[in-house]
Amino acid sequence: METATGYQDISALEKSVANAGSQLYTMAHKLHAVERSLEQTTMEQMDEMEVMELLESMTEVKNEYQNLRKDIQEVQQLQRDVSTSIRFQMRSMQQTFQMLKKRIATSQEQKQKKQRQQPRTNTTTELPAIGAANEQ
Repeated sequence: METATGYQDISALEKSVANAGSQLYTMAHKLHAVERSLEQTTMEQMDEMEVMELLESMTEVKNEYQNLRKDIQEVQQLQRDVSTSIRFQMRSMQQTFQMLKKRIATSQEQKQKKQRQQPRTNTTTELPAIGAANEQ
């Protein structure tokens, strides 16, 4: 379950980054258009309509900036969520690894004990039989 959530978080993060990138492009394009417009005319030459259009463009740029800022904050939150999820998964994997490592070590110890006990059992049962054969 955690892995699916991690993939969803990463996918959402990628979408937010792509959206933020496109908003940056749009904002840069609008700012460039405003700068071109200002370079071509002086304030005295502007009529009321041009000033209103300029103000509207600036308002659009401001709104785009606010949306971009919101998206960047969202991306940062998603990055924190992904990092937290990855840390949790790493801790879980480390705990599982340690548990499996202990099980393997315990299993190997038990096998070694059995192997040590088997020759002793065979030797002790065979010794009296050999001794009894020598006595006859």
